[in-house]
Amino acid sequence: MGFTFTPIAKFLMILILPFLLFLLVLNLMSFDSSFYQKKFSEYGVQQNVPNAFSLHEKVMNFIGGKSNELPNEFNERERLHLLDVRNAVRISTLLLYALTAMFILLLIASALILKVNHYIINFVGKVLFFGGILTIALAAILFFLISFGFSSTFESFHRLLFEQGTYLFDPAKEMIVNLYPEQLFMDLGLRISKGVMLASASIILIGAVMALKSKSKKNKKIR
Repeated sequence: MGFTFTPIAKFLMILILPFLLFLLVLNLMSFDSSFYQKKFSEYGVQQNVPNAFSLHEKVMNFIGGKSNELPNEFNERERLHLLDVRNAVRISTLLLYALTAMFILLLIASALILKVNHYIINFVGKVLFFGGILTIALAAILFFLISFGFSSTFESFHRLLFEQGTYLFDPAKEMIVNLYPEQLFMDLGLRISKGVMLASASIILIGAVMALKSKSKKNKKIR
């Protein structure tokens, strides 16, 4: 059983790891107040929306589930879209928890089957190494798509998550596009892809060290 289960578990964990890293970095960076303060100043958001950061904090509290109220400055269409965003965030958080639990269960089950310490270390090292390589490749692709075709990438992302037409707004009449200009989302996307690449590089390094360590332990035992 161990000979069939552990390769399957390893494959699944390598596939799960990119989702874990992307979702974790996405959740951390999307709610970083200092990023929005910097970008609001950089793009002159306060000139178009005088109480911009106060509105933003209320939006983040709503999206993050800390509040059920939105400011009166938003119209019905904007409110519905922000509700859609809130639901998407909730689903992504549940997915993060579910994948984390699955990853841990696969790890525990594999460790119980492998039993020997250096086999377990080698197993985890390979999962981290190859999962990190897969993640960094996907993050690099995302970085390229955002850098050289952001508008189409942004549109595809919205089509994937939201009903068509519910995310298009008029800057002359609606607050949301003045509060969150497209360039801000481009910067956020680049920041997330860079964060994932950095996290992946660390994971790859840890995985390589673990795999080499287990190999040296195995060689010592053979001697």
